[in-house]
Amino acid sequence: MASGFPGSIDNFTDPLTTSALNSPSHAGQHQDLNDAVEKIETYMGLVKVIPTAATNGTVGATGTVTIGNAVSSVTVSGAFSSLYDAYKIVISGGTGSVAMDLQLSLTGSSTGYYSGLMYVAYGSIGTVNAQGVGSGNAASWIYAGNGGTSTLGMNVDLNGPYLAKVTGMSGGDVVVNTSGSVAFTSGFHNVATSYTGFTVTASTGTMTGGTIRVYGYRN
Repeated sequence: MASGFPGSIDNFTDPLTTSALNSPSHAGQHQDLNDAVEKIETYMGLVKVIPTAATNGTVGATGTVTIGNAVSSVTVSGAFSSLYDAYKIVISGGTGSVAMDLQLSLTGSSTGYYSGLMYVAYGSIGTVNAQGVGSGNAASWIYAGNGGTSTLGMNVDLNGPYLAKVTGMSGGDVVVNTSGSVAFTSGFHNVATSYTGFTVTASTGTMTGGTIRVYGYRN
């Protein structure tokens, strides 16, 4: 029985403890299961990427990058390839020496970054006002994430960093303190070049610990 996934959910025949090896077919059971697993691997959405190296950080066996001690930036190499067109970058945990923005750039390019940040300060319903800030032809996406003495945070999607085309960027930026804000940023990199890595830079101060994870979206 060929797997019908993702069009339908497979309905396998479960053998009983008293079933003979040919009823249901033992070989057929393995074939059906292999076919189903291959379909899942083909259609699953996010796949964790194992970068080739990290500067001011270490790459674990599963691909998780651990940020070093009191570093102002971390460069992750070998994160983008022809396997995927779109990627997600997630940073969590760790601490900053001071309140900071986390800036994101594609390794090797220090120009052509455009972005806009819309944000709302924390407050009572009905008393908050949305505000915005933008940057044009900057050296990085300057509001890609946020950090402070309690944690670091970034959740960004990149569209086409490996393709020799303009790269799109979108993500959220949450400030973890009661006087902060919740925000959304979006932008693009106006240099049509293929990139394989990225750099996260603290706008001020340093970062310690925390993890960087990169995921590819199935094409």
